[in-house]
Amino acid sequence: MFLMNQWYAAALPRELTEKPIGRTICGQAIVMYRTVSGQVVALDDRCPHRYAPLSAGTCRGEIIQCAYHGIEFDPSGACARIPHQATIPQKMRVRAYPLVERWGFAWIWMGDAALADPTRIPPYEWFDSPDWKSFYRYYHVPANYELCADNLLDLSHTPYIHAATIGTPDMDKFPLETWTDGDRVLSRRVMTDVIPGPFVAQWGNFAGKIDRVTNCEWRPACNIAVELFYEDKTNNITLRLTNPLTPETERTTHIWFAWSRNFGSNDESYVERFEQQSSSVQDEDNRLLELQQAVVDRGDPLPTVAIAADTALLAARRTVQRLLREEEATARKATA
Repeated sequence: MFLMNQWYAAALPRELTEKPIGRTICGQAIVMYRTVSGQVVALDDRCPHRYAPLSAGTCRGEIIQCAYHGIEFDPSGACARIPHQATIPQKMRVRAYPLVERWGFAWIWMGDAALADPTRIPPYEWFDSPDWKSFYRYYHVPANYELCADNLLDLSHTPYIHAATIGTPDMDKFPLETWTDGDRVLSRRVMTDVIPGPFVAQWGNFAGKIDRVTNCEWRPACNIAVELFYEDKTNNITLRLTNPLTPETERTTHIWFAWSRNFGSNDESYVERFEQQSSSVQDEDNRLLELQQAVVDRGDPLPTVAIAADTALLAARRTVQRLLREEEATARKATA
């Protein structure tokens, strides 16, 4: 089951053009496009006439036209025109979903549209700041979204999975502090006099050991921001890793990956190298996530065993279960 009354990243704004795209979100097929006036639109990806996906159609001004019989729908999902027919059946409409562009992502609300408050979109203001240089990537990962979240909420894996990139070998010597604030789960680890990962040493021009602070924030449904601060006696750098995770199905996930830096130049060769190095870090995670999902798919009955490093991910999972119960209770009241 997925939380529905939450904002999920659905696309990067550059993906939304007058050519419709189809994407499955929380098990629901969605079509998205941008109208000629610039409005972004999300609708059920199904014409109610004969099952044709609207994502196979074309955009014409403000409307989308089904590729099969030319039936047209406006951004509200209402049928605007049926060729060769003057009257429009009342049921000839598709569901529309709130879709908002903010912080370099297009966010969709999959639940009750009346509850879709844009102020609940995670506040990633640094994407609008000239002090931060950011780049974005999209990954389709064949793994359950909670496995993907576990990976980001338990960074004790970095000395192993990321040994060749950003891992700090001595991380296990330093305790992880975890706490909750409302629906948020936060964690912090302070490390002193540690060896930086190879990429970190390059980015910060660090010649020896450094101090490192890692801050992590999880917000429902599954939006994770990690701040990495590194310093030695002469220099410091900060990275912000923003990962909205959106379930596609129970075993596949859309990962939006954005890294922001307050260091380095905008020189084309530097940017290209940094983006390649950063993306390789995500590639290391993705390979393991796919292997984990393969084990899950075997149907192995053995339960997982929690360890101390799991405090943040377990808190996030408990929050999701509580919010699911609250959504179910609200739905029961509405139908009573």
